[in-house]
Amino acid sequence: MSTSSKKKMFALPAAAAVASALMVGCAEETPVQEAEEAGPTAEAAILDETVTMQNEVTEIVGPNLFTVGEDDTPVVGVDAAAQDIQDGDMVQVTGTVRQIVQTDVESEWDWDFDNDEMDYLVERELDLAVIADEVRELPAK
Repeated sequence: MSTSSKKKMFALPAAAAVASALMVGCAEETPVQEAEEAGPTAEAAILDETVTMQNEVTEIVGPNLFTVGEDDTPVVGVDAAAQDIQDGDMVQVTGTVRQIVQTDVESEWDWDFDNDEMDYLVERELDLAVIADEVRELPAK
């Protein structure tokens, strides 16, 4: 098989993963998880992109950070308590995918993270997160 053919074979699944990641994500997996599973090319393609996903809240880490989906995708920048978001709620999140880098968290992300949130972000350094522009609770089904 030629090098060109090998590249095309890799590029097609990666492109499909990115395309599905940029659509509304629903159910258990998040667009972030799909990109992470597809590999570095898909992860790079989703960085700094806006995604909208509908998933269950899996953990409230602190006032500025909660997780959604089966992979615990971090969602940053929304005061969950103020919006009465709790573990188990279905939410729709729209935001920008960013890589968690501690120096960026401290200098660029303009939130006052508590110790639990900072510990969580340090543990997940280099993973992808969603910086939320909008979060809304979905009605229970």
